[in-house]
Amino acid sequence: MDTPGFPSGTLDEDGYPIWLSEMAEEEPNAILHLVRDMSPDEVLRGLEADPSAAVPCTLPAERPKGVSMPKAAFGSDSRAMSVLLAGRIGGWTFVYDDAGATVAIGGLPILRRILGAAAPTEVPESAPEGGWDATSDPAEVLSAAGGPAITLHECINGLTSLTYAVNGRAVFRTNSDEVDGPFEDKLPAEVRAADDAAGTIAELAFEPGERDPSAVARFACALAGASWTMADLRAAPLRVVELH
Repeated sequence: MDTPGFPSGTLDEDGYPIWLSEMAEEEPNAILHLVRDMSPDEVLRGLEADPSAAVPCTLPAERPKGVSMPKAAFGSDSRAMSVLLAGRIGGWTFVYDDAGATVAIGGLPILRRILGAAAPTEVPESAPEGGWDATSDPAEVLSAAGGPAITLHECINGLTSLTYAVNGRAVFRTNSDEVDGPFEDKLPAEVRAADDAAGTIAELAFEPGERDPSAVARFACALAGASWTMADLRAAPLRVVELH
């Protein structure tokens, strides 16, 4: 199975980038961040993680059932809100968040409240005023500090969404319900090229003429040239860190 930007061996049987499907639990609620021209430490810091707490890791040969690959690499007994796996391949840094805690910059205090980490009557000092409205899009924040940034959110409800930001501003958004377009005429050239590279796997589409559900994940990876395999990831220096 292949598309113009994903040669044979880089996609799984559902047309999903194979390195991403190997990362996730069976029902993922995960986020992938891809940022150009920033180090893993800089991206982790931008996502409100502590780079000094990140430890080198080796990915297991196989992902244990019911456990994400980052959690398996850190130790499957981790009780963290999320485990982040960070590395760099070529000019792009990636951070894979296995439980979606980095959905919004400034949102960790809110998530801690939701998950019961704070008492119901306690308002964390760092909680943003205005709740979620006071948080920031991670792709926009990261692209303001570095090069172009991509956020891919695999939601547990089955929707997969993509944000592509440049110079602190989102220039393209789509999701698995809207990836058929039509898109704006004045899209950046790299977005149009990624659209072509993602392609369509007709036999996996729900309806004739529609794109298959995995197209948006290919789209995100194509923006960074991330048609990687697990061998590519294992050859890169990797670190994991917990978010509590």
